[in-house]
Amino acid sequence: MKKRELNQEDESLIQAGVGSSDSQESGIPNFIQKNGKIIIGLSLLVIIIIGITIFLKNKSENDSARASVLLTRVMEYYEKSEFDKALNGDPTRTYMGEQVKGLKYIADEFGNTDQGKIAALYAANAFLNTNKKAEAKKYFEIAEGSPADVVKQGAHAGIAAGLELDGKYAEAAKHYLEASELADEDNIISRYKFYAGLCFEKSGDKKQAESLYKEIIKLNEMGEFSSLAKAGLTRIGTIIE
Repeated sequence: MKKRELNQEDESLIQAGVGSSDSQESGIPNFIQKNGKIIIGLSLLVIIIIGITIFLKNKSENDSARASVLLTRVMEYYEKSEFDKALNGDPTRTYMGEQVKGLKYIADEFGNTDQGKIAALYAANAFLNTNKKAEAKKYFEIAEGSPADVVKQGAHAGIAAGLELDGKYAEAAKHYLEASELADEDNIISRYKFYAGLCFEKSGDKKQAESLYKEIIKLNEMGEFSSLAKAGLTRIGTIIE
């Protein structure tokens, strides 16, 4: 076989250090020498990112533990319907030299944690019980981001209640339906669907109301909300089969 002669392109490649295995090997340190600052910079960036990830993980765990402790201390006020102290804390009482922090503080400071979102749900309910709907909505929306279905369920139900009080019945109905989809007990599902049906009925959407009332009866004909659903069907002029 005739040996191919080197052309100008081959000679250029050899001179650039990529024409032979020896020159290829020598090309690696040449590349590092030329681009050393970039490589070092990228390596440092990777190390920094790993460090930040570890820091955030540890911080999240510490924040969760801290929020859990604070939540435990303030819950007795919520359970006794002392909503002002539940929301704002009790400076007259201390644990290990620290004043009792309120649900607002816990939700605002630790809203990125699961416990912070639980605190937000309780804070929202406390605001709703004191007829402060705008404040309640803010904290229900924080709770809505919880990974726990039961917390998200409560958040949607709370948002729906606030919208219903404002006469925004169609919007309220949608949130009640969101809550029903997150529930896992027939009675709770029926409850939220009934509230949604009532809201649709109030908004003038009798077709949606009828559909929901029928779903409730089908879900559990002997259930608590079945008779209420039948009354709803009668009210909107639907013949019950």
